[in-house]
Amino acid sequence: MPITTSTQGSFPFRQRLLVRSLQYGMLGLSLSGSAYAQQASADQNQSLPEVTVNSKKEQEKATGPVQGYVAKRSATGTKTDTPITETPMSLSVVTSDQIAAQQARTVSEALGFTSGVQAPTGAFAVTESALLLRGFPINNGGSIYRDGTLTSSNANYSRYAPEPYGLERIELLHGPASVLFGQNQPGGVINVVSKKPTTTPLHELQVQVGSYNRKQVAGDFSGPIDDAGIWSYRITGLVRDAKTQVDDTVDKRTFLSPAITWRPSNRTELTIRAEYQRTEGLSNNLLPAAGTVAYNPNGQIPTNRVLGLSRYNNEVYENSAIGYQFEHRFDDVWSVRQNVRYSSYNGTRNNLRFGSFFPTTQLNTVALQRWQLHTDADTITADNQVQADFTTSILTHKVIAGVDYHRTAANLRGYTGNITTSTLSLFNPVYVNNLPAVADNYNVRTVDDQFGAYLQDQIKIAQRWLLSAGVRRDWSDQTTQNYLSKAKTERNDKAFTRNFGLVYQMDHGISPYSSYSQSFTPVSGTTSQGVPLKPEQAKQYEVGVKYEPVGTNALFTAALFDLRRQNVTTTDLSNPTFSVQTGEARSRGLELEAKASLVRGLNTTASYSYTNTEVTSANDAKLGKALPGAAKHSGGVWADYAFQNGALVGLHVAGGVRYIGRSYGNALNTFETPSVTLIDFGARYDLGQLSSAWRNFELGLKINNVADRVYAFCYENCEYGARRAGIISLTTRW
Repeated sequence: MPITTSTQGSFPFRQRLLVRSLQYGMLGLSLSGSAYAQQASADQNQSLPEVTVNSKKEQEKATGPVQGYVAKRSATGTKTDTPITETPMSLSVVTSDQIAAQQARTVSEALGFTSGVQAPTGAFAVTESALLLRGFPINNGGSIYRDGTLTSSNANYSRYAPEPYGLERIELLHGPASVLFGQNQPGGVINVVSKKPTTTPLHELQVQVGSYNRKQVAGDFSGPIDDAGIWSYRITGLVRDAKTQVDDTVDKRTFLSPAITWRPSNRTELTIRAEYQRTEGLSNNLLPAAGTVAYNPNGQIPTNRVLGLSRYNNEVYENSAIGYQFEHRFDDVWSVRQNVRYSSYNGTRNNLRFGSFFPTTQLNTVALQRWQLHTDADTITADNQVQADFTTSILTHKVIAGVDYHRTAANLRGYTGNITTSTLSLFNPVYVNNLPAVADNYNVRTVDDQFGAYLQDQIKIAQRWLLSAGVRRDWSDQTTQNYLSKAKTERNDKAFTRNFGLVYQMDHGISPYSSYSQSFTPVSGTTSQGVPLKPEQAKQYEVGVKYEPVGTNALFTAALFDLRRQNVTTTDLSNPTFSVQTGEARSRGLELEAKASLVRGLNTTASYSYTNTEVTSANDAKLGKALPGAAKHSGGVWADYAFQNGALVGLHVAGGVRYIGRSYGNALNTFETPSVTLIDFGARYDLGQLSSAWRNFELGLKINNVADRVYAFCYENCEYGARRAGIISLTTRW
């Protein structure tokens, strides 16, 4: 089923529509506040009804906290509060409890035990770009969402990596998802869900020390502001100062996120949230294959090898954001939601990277590629939704209609190029203290606009069948101004995407399903005839089964998929400075995942993925080759157990094993990256078991890569994975 696209359109009316939608959102706030005031006035002379309190755990909400590892509901797959077993696509959720148990530094690390994800654990925590989803790479600007809205577009060269300590959930929707999210990468969508204010007091303070001189302080505080619980707040923050396994590099982060919620009734909720994050370090430390995963007559390149001094090899990224999430239910049928966020991004990237061996007749001395880039960008996103829940005969409908918009205006300027006059020995390096000054050879401003309108109906038929169907129309405009060449390019794309899904709920908690979904991604550039390149397209067929055993806290899923990426750009052999769109890549596979709390005190998660990728259409030697970095086999298991009685009461022990299979390291499949098995270990102890003076204090230990395996992951060039590292933490909660 093709995706309908066009390269014509205009945008001014959509910007006016954005303003109008914001005005409607403010009107909704006013109406809901007025309705609440009227209701409160009418109730003043009435006695309050009797309230019965019971100990039954509050029902889980799609964006709320989860006790343990097993989430049962999500909004990422449908934009509505829907049970995961009723979502006809593969959907994985990593809860805050799992993030804390794993002491994950990044979203990539937190997803390390998730099916369909290849998340090599690197030495740095600046970016998430090492992730592969179903064999396809993501990029920071096109597949990472926060609370359902895009964090940034491809226009701003974003290296934003959400801080896991500030997250309630990390959710992965496997495969194309343009009907709900607009342009996105074919492998899937990562939606991180922010921690929200609570009406129950929460106070947590944590101190960490660890390998590579790691020092970190983090805090999470929340609770009601007034006695009625109408207003509540949350402040989450973290400061980290650390080195890394690579010489003369750092891993620093400052994160602060205050939020306030207004909940005047159970029908209306408004949360305003701000965020500031500053990260300093490297996004990667790329090295050649020869000496990392392939033979080099000079030996193995040391894992601590750096290619330049920190003054020329350091990155700093700042992100500031403010936004709100509003929801109001008018009655049992109609409800509205609006999510709006503005973010400002500023980044400086100074890098010395492996360019090539120089001269090419030896495998020791390399010519360096120098990057000296600065970017600043502003992004605004808005998502407006109307939902209707109603019944017709034997059909129960959950209909959502929405319009969303995002705009990014970004400036990227600086220098990038090979430096053959400044070389470095990989095995006996002598670093240059004063590199020559370079003039900017890149200065581009890009404005990226996207407006989309979507409609989806989730239909329950006779309480057994669940049919889901959605359609979307997108208009995407991009303007690029090159201040050096004075060239200006404009492109306008349109796309029509759709999805279908069917679930059958059998007895005993078994739910087989099937689905079809599409995505599109705009592509910059033109053919040699000056024709704008069409958007890349992707389509996926998926069948699977979800099993939620009745009366247990567990969820098991299995999925078979066939995912195809089309309109992939390849070099025009007749005009090598231009591209043609003759490429197509396919990914087929099997994904198994289990999350369970079957025994009191025991939380487990396990996964296995088989991913078979192939370039099925190309005009060069890539035809028939596997996609670089994509391992056929990967998987892992993690378990966390709290002793319930005896002398070990208060002790939690945890451990995990991850396997990443071998893969090809480049597009031509000329070398392989070996497989690796990694072991992690963790433990926590309630110090109150030793003395009442230490009540509410917990001592923790986490060791990653216990066996200190040396490994690398490669995508043309290679980067070493994280060596053995330990963290000791002291946490108090009151």
